[in-house]
Amino acid sequence: MSREFVEFFAGFRLTPAQRRIAQTLVEHSNDVPSMSATEVAELANVSQPSVTRLAAAVGYSGYKEFRSALIELLRRSPAGSELEEPNEYQRAVNSEVESLQALGARLVERAPIRSAGARIMGSPVLTVVGHRAAAHLAGYFAHYAAKVHPDVRLVTSAGSEMTDTLLASRAVGAEVMVAFVLSRYPVDTAQTLEYAQQLGFTLILITDSEAAPGSQWAEVLLRAAPSSRLIFDTHAATLLTASMLVQAMCDEAPALVQRRLEDLEASIKGRRVYVNQTGRTPSSRRIVSS
Repeated sequence: MSREFVEFFAGFRLTPAQRRIAQTLVEHSNDVPSMSATEVAELANVSQPSVTRLAAAVGYSGYKEFRSALIELLRRSPAGSELEEPNEYQRAVNSEVESLQALGARLVERAPIRSAGARIMGSPVLTVVGHRAAAHLAGYFAHYAAKVHPDVRLVTSAGSEMTDTLLASRAVGAEVMVAFVLSRYPVDTAQTLEYAQQLGFTLILITDSEAAPGSQWAEVLLRAAPSSRLIFDTHAATLLTASMLVQAMCDEAPALVQRRLEDLEASIKGRRVYVNQTGRTPSSRRIVSS
């Protein structure tokens, strides 16, 4: 496995299908000089046109030119550049670690996330937006934000249902929207942010790029880069940013948050929401079949 191949493909933003082909080329780098586009497609279990599209995506007119460039890359590879370890899963972890380290370096300036926490806690209603892959991240944030904020409304829908929700939120005092915007940037999210801007929401954007849809309207932009070493992006840095934003909300009003958390804990205990340490719910009864 060629280290140079790994580094070469890491420099491009590829679709999931293209990443699968790139992974195949990395795994079979020693065979590249003799492989046709058809053979690459068969190994990657994709169509031959997909291989051609990968070549175009990395700047070549066709597969032959692309293969020639890869052969030259192999020729120029220094002795001992074969990469036995880490394997593809370890590389994915290492890439995620790099994303987290980059996030940590940016957080030396704490003002943006603290400002976001203050904005959220100053709004009677918090609206949270996320579509497609970002929906689960928006839901994660909304779940924990609702423990310390009195009114959190999650928007993962589009079209008229989205506009109804934003209008209703605005009517009862919503001032702030937290939006999760992940590449490949769904049209639904872009339309939601445009409508939110028209309604006058203050936008806090958690995204992977300062050029993402909605960035031109963002009061606060919190950037968290994904890892792209697997076929689909992974978002540990985004998830951590969401948790830190909840922390910033707590830090903005610690006494109020503490009371809410204590009340919540009492409610949870009274309602027997979680199982006990034995793994059985406190209210469970033995069921005897007749």
